[in-house]
Amino acid sequence: MAERILMVDDEPRILDGIRRTLRGRYEIDAAVSGAEGLTRVAEAAEPYAVIVSDMKMPVMDGAEFLARARTASPDSVQIILSGQAELTSTIAAVNDGNLFRFLTKPCDTTDLTRALDAALEQHRLVMAERELLQRTLDGAVELLIDLMKATNPYAAMRTERLRMLVDAVAPADAWEPRIAAMLGQVGLMAIPEPVLAQARSGETLDPGNEELLRSHPRLAYDLIRRIPRLERVAEWVAEQPVVFGEKPPAGMDDDQAPYATAAAFLTGIDGGRPPAQVAGGLTEYPKDLVARILQAFATSQARSPRRLPGSELMVGMVVDQDVLTTTGLLLLRQGEVLSESMAIRLRYFAGGVGLVEPISVLV
Repeated sequence: MAERILMVDDEPRILDGIRRTLRGRYEIDAAVSGAEGLTRVAEAAEPYAVIVSDMKMPVMDGAEFLARARTASPDSVQIILSGQAELTSTIAAVNDGNLFRFLTKPCDTTDLTRALDAALEQHRLVMAERELLQRTLDGAVELLIDLMKATNPYAAMRTERLRMLVDAVAPADAWEPRIAAMLGQVGLMAIPEPVLAQARSGETLDPGNEELLRSHPRLAYDLIRRIPRLERVAEWVAEQPVVFGEKPPAGMDDDQAPYATAAAFLTGIDGGRPPAQVAGGLTEYPKDLVARILQAFATSQARSPRRLPGSELMVGMVVDQDVLTTTGLLLLRQGEVLSESMAIRLRYFAGGVGLVEPISVLV
């Protein structure tokens, strides 16, 4: 999609002149007030690469408009235009608001195009850095999940289920619930397998083991909070329900609800309850999320069973039994979704020490 620029000025003739002069070089939208500019920012399909505003406008001046636009579109690069009379207030706005450029009016076409080109290049650099950081984070998270699969298959299976449920209900651009689903179970790696098995069976835990199980969100929190930009995710993970029937986190908002509701649903499934019964017990969670999570879970279970040798297992299949080597080593637990690394690992074992085959899978 082409990089778009928003120009805001209360004089329509100035906007018309700029658009005529720069037609064909940039994709420009225009607004004749700060209020209209904020509406355009809020309704834009993609964030504006650059936002340019006049300083002196009635009702809402350029400094206020850009400050509010920055909250709604933090990655947009901002430029302010000002006459000599507003110089003092404009300089203050530049210093306080971290604006990219300050141009004086009248501004000739050469100066304006240079500033716009520089702003677009700055936006590209910001987005490239953001993409690099995101790819680095995604890679680190996937590595951690692979380690979970190798050391704690139950935590890995729970993670895959949470990811599936959160994907079904979270907004498409909501990355925090998805990261929470990917990292929220790392604390289970510190819980002994007998305690996890007892919890999965629905048995009542003794006070010591129940306290141990309840500690896993805090263990995960202590790890996640050290990662930049994941402070809110860490808080959500710390507040996730552990035992079926717990109340929702205090102050749960729309951003947190997809992860919290999915985690609450999974506590009931882990205890062996029928999915409809679990959904019926989540009366204090958003009804629409509960209904969609129930549907997503039912859909995930509606797969065709097959029995295959380990060499033919593919990414995305769900193993419908515990997967063991011929020496008795547990590789995967029933219900896990095969990742690329795990499929490769199974093929490696199939050609080496051997697997107990054929393996029941859902495809």
